[in-house]
Amino acid sequence: METLAAEVSKAEGMEKPLSWQTVQQWEAGKSAPKRSRLETVATLLETTLGALMEESSSNVAAAPALATSRYIPVVGHVKAGPDGFLEEMDYPTGHGEGSVEYWARDPSAYALRVKGDSMHPRYRAGEFIVVTPSIEAQPGRDVVVKLKDGRKLLKQLNWIRGGEAQLLSINDGYAPNTLDMAEIDSIHRVAGSVPPDAFQND
Repeated sequence: METLAAEVSKAEGMEKPLSWQTVQQWEAGKSAPKRSRLETVATLLETTLGALMEESSSNVAAAPALATSRYIPVVGHVKAGPDGFLEEMDYPTGHGEGSVEYWARDPSAYALRVKGDSMHPRYRAGEFIVVTPSIEAQPGRDVVVKLKDGRKLLKQLNWIRGGEAQLLSINDGYAPNTLDMAEIDSIHRVAGSVPPDAFQND
């Protein structure tokens, strides 16, 4: 819950971080967040607004049913290289340097540790990016793109149309990159990031 509180605070750009006790009250049904915040929670939990709320005939909004967190394997690290390409250290499937606590529903979710400051302020050194490959990436979301030549990129997906995909730089250091879909092996959606203290050494 502490991780969820931090992620909601970051997503909404709150000057005063949301306390984990507040999230605890939501889960216990003692209070409910305002609709705009509930929409933020739904996005972070990779679900819909309706799925978070119980049907109620009263005029009081039902408290959201928050998903429980689980441990996501950290399978490598990312560091922006030349032209925005990633340098990633891969681990065998099911193995890694540890795991991070997150509430991703995707059973194939994995995490990558951020190295260096080249993706600051979006992603800071020491943080972890959680990737959910089974959930389709939508325009406007950050994605990990693997090209058929083996190179990888961490970018923002701008659009996909006419057999092409346009990717934007995370740190505005490079011009938009338009690729033919035939060059792309996979596009994995970035669900969010978690702080260094979410890490657990298995």
